[in-house]
Amino acid sequence: MTERSKTGLAVAVGALGPLAVAAAWIPLRLRLPNTDLALVLVLGVVALGAFGRRSALATASVSAALWFEFFDTRPFERLAIARQPDLETTLVLAVVSFVAGEMTVRTVRQRARRMVETAEMGSLREAAGLLAMGEELVMVIQSVAGEISRLLGLANCTFETEEPDPARATLRRDGTLVGARRPTEAAAIGAAELPVWGQGERLGYYVLEFGPGPPPERDRLLVAVTLADQVGAAFMAQAPPPLPPEAAPPPSGLRVVR
Repeated sequence: MTERSKTGLAVAVGALGPLAVAAAWIPLRLRLPNTDLALVLVLGVVALGAFGRRSALATASVSAALWFEFFDTRPFERLAIARQPDLETTLVLAVVSFVAGEMTVRTVRQRARRMVETAEMGSLREAAGLLAMGEELVMVIQSVAGEISRLLGLANCTFETEEPDPARATLRRDGTLVGARRPTEAAAIGAAELPVWGQGERLGYYVLEFGPGPPPERDRLLVAVTLADQVGAAFMAQAPPPLPPEAAPPPSGLRVVR
């Protein structure tokens, strides 16, 4: 399910959920005070905040106030309020449900962000650990490909050393995708190249094959660039470039006098 679909579902639940609760309360409205229903609706809106969508939260708050007024204030089944306390309860319901729901949305987003940061740091630690332990270059390349694929939610990620394909987008070091026709949608990007650099030399690149849906966040793309840098460091550690003649060490047994 795409992010847009999730948002649409959350908005639909926010619009119809309070309607269902208020309608189910009709048999009880003559026996229980309407403030009880208001509390139930507030709890429902706060629970909806777990979706992490402010649009759904705003929809639910308005819907809760509307259907509370329609079904549970006199005159019933009319958009009119005959008593001042009912008007106050309706306004408090809308405001309190939105404020409490906003706190839930922020909590959910902060928790999701911490989980993402933990996953990003785990990927970096994994790549750094392979490099520190002197793993074979092929293993480092494959492991980083898997980490990048998981981090960005790719359909596939492979490493190539052939000439770059000019039809592909390129992931730059600042975390931006350039060369795509519509960079706001990963489906339009299709595939992008993430260059691997070592001492200013392009050693190869990862081919990032995106799936449907919006592109990854820039923070994640930056982590992918850092992972590619780990591969570049592995190249340099296991196959350093030759030194220029003037920097080459002297033959053994000779002493250089300056």
